[in-house]
Amino acid sequence: MISHWTQHPLTQNRPLPARVSFISDLHLFSSRCVADQHAHAIRQAVRWSQVCVWGGDLFDFRWSRVGSTHQTIDAAIEWLDQWCVEFPDHMFVYLRGNHDAHQPFEDRIATWSDSRSNLANGLDAMRIADTLFVHGDVIEKQGTQESFEKYRHKWSRKRPAGNLHNRAYDAAIAFRLHWATAKMVHPIDRTCRRLLHWMRHQHPTDGRGVDRIVFGHTHQRIDGREVGGVRFYNGGAAIRHVGFLPVRIVMDPQPK
Repeated sequence: MISHWTQHPLTQNRPLPARVSFISDLHLFSSRCVADQHAHAIRQAVRWSQVCVWGGDLFDFRWSRVGSTHQTIDAAIEWLDQWCVEFPDHMFVYLRGNHDAHQPFEDRIATWSDSRSNLANGLDAMRIADTLFVHGDVIEKQGTQESFEKYRHKWSRKRPAGNLHNRAYDAAIAFRLHWATAKMVHPIDRTCRRLLHWMRHQHPTDGRGVDRIVFGHTHQRIDGREVGGVRFYNGGAAIRHVGFLPVRIVMDPQPK
């Protein structure tokens, strides 16, 4: 489940990057998205980096207000393509999130990404040197591979929300209930420990020597919190009333 920079077909012949940005949870196309307010920070983080990890939930297919599913997928592919074209010397890594777990989109991006040599797609986690990048929803349910696959499968079959559900969700955001719920459901230290547990139950070599874990999903900003000897980072979410800032990681020139 964890891909390695030195083993993936598109990255194994590239040198280890010195600067990696991690951008997740933009929830583009939903009415709650405020990514336009962070457009400068997003662009600066991409420009600064050599590798940009799109950390999942960039798009929100369930809550999209763009139009049909087909129109939303078209808009998502166009958004990704613009970055690949504008920054041809950058490498982009696309990690799936639960809101991205939309089968028609996964089918389309798999076909489209074949034409882009600077985008590694279809990944759940990527390790680059001493740093692990993951969306973060691997902590849901029991934290096992089986429960995670069931969780993602459920999300992949969810239908777009109707106007009534959208209005209710908008009201919850307006009253900051989403932020309060995130803090209650995903306390930071507990979330970090669950990520460690998940990582250490993958292949024995996947977690050995990992000093940093960068993740999204929980919509709570974390800037280097140390838990269990590992530092954790989270950029938050580009949603109203939630903090957001792309994560910038300077890689160790001599990783363990």
